[in-house]
Amino acid sequence: MDYILIILIIVLSSACSLQVGSKTKTTKAPLKEVLPTNATQIANVTIAPALEKLAEVHIDQHKTIRISKGDLDDLLDVYMGRIAESAATIKDKENEINKLQTKDQTDDELLKKFENLTQVCNAQNSSFAATIKDKDEKIKELEQKVKIYETRMKRKQHVLTELRKQNTSSALLIDHLKRKVVYFEGKFREKKDDLLADWEAATTTCVPYGNYPGIHLIHLPGFLPFLVACEGQTAAGPGWMSIQRRLDGSVNFYRNWDAYSKGFGKLNGEFFIGLEKLHRLTISQPHELYISIRRFGGETSYAHYDDFLIGSAEEGYELKLLGHYQGNASDALRTHDKMKFSTFDRDNDAFTHMNCAEYHQGAWWYDFCSRSNLNGKYFKGEVDNPQSVYWEPWYSFRSLKSVQMLIRPKSQMELKDLPKAKRTPRDPR
Repeated sequence: MDYILIILIIVLSSACSLQVGSKTKTTKAPLKEVLPTNATQIANVTIAPALEKLAEVHIDQHKTIRISKGDLDDLLDVYMGRIAESAATIKDKENEINKLQTKDQTDDELLKKFENLTQVCNAQNSSFAATIKDKDEKIKELEQKVKIYETRMKRKQHVLTELRKQNTSSALLIDHLKRKVVYFEGKFREKKDDLLADWEAATTTCVPYGNYPGIHLIHLPGFLPFLVACEGQTAAGPGWMSIQRRLDGSVNFYRNWDAYSKGFGKLNGEFFIGLEKLHRLTISQPHELYISIRRFGGETSYAHYDDFLIGSAEEGYELKLLGHYQGNASDALRTHDKMKFSTFDRDNDAFTHMNCAEYHQGAWWYDFCSRSNLNGKYFKGEVDNPQSVYWEPWYSFRSLKSVQMLIRPKSQMELKDLPKAKRTPRDPR
């Protein structure tokens, strides 16, 4: 209705300004002459489509505008259609504006999310950069380790090559040793048979083996059987049993009481038979003792005692009987008669202020302390040392090259019938 009123005002204003000469004369004025000069641009735009109707309006001499109802209705219809179109256009524009505003809000939210994501990504990038740096350092460290392992691998390969060579050599050695095992198995079976034969015919002495030297089985009453070294034919005759032997220093003789009680060493090399066995042998029947001596200059000598008896462990394995002496090596064992056996951990000597076994680095029937020390320290050459293996009458300590102590049951042979070892000139070296 506002638009309609505006149009009516414009029309009435235009009619009043027209100069009409005659009542019957009609004029078809152009749009610019009808509209006043001060009309707005909006009115021009709005009434432009209805100019044709306005041109048909009759103005009388009294300046009265006559417009038919039908023309006015047509004009209103036109303007109402335009108004509807404008309203629809405005509605569309408002919708577009709303959409744009909604889109702006969405864009703002997206922008904020983008900014947040950018911050998160930057933080993650910083973390990833630090992680990558750590990984790079670890990679460098691993590369160094790889180089070290490669070097070690090369060394291992070299060692492996050498081991393969040794393995080939070892395989040949193993084959050789297998053949030796087969050989020794045969020898062992032979020795086993010999021992079984010895067991069946076990004796208490080496006398039956005068013609069969070697290791044989001895069985004493009330005592377990044990092996001994039978010497067979010697300078003193047949049937002797070795109870002690020194040859090259391959066995350590500086041992404790328990070791000397049980015995030690190898029967085919250096050894001591053991004081308990020696006690059992000498109490089973009367025995005699024969000591064979060799010096570094080549000189040999001997000492024979026609009665030899060792006491029990409770008696300290005392040298209870020694008998008469015969020989050319001196009676150096005489001062030890009736003395108990001493070791570094069992002091039975006659000295109260020192242990003779420690002083002489051996084990013996020490008194004050000794004139013989056959279980002393072995020297590879002749020395004058109280720790050496020696046999001297007047406290001289010349070391011996070898010595052997032998026993056998007492025979009826006269002492004068024992073979006498000849002295040979001493080597001046």
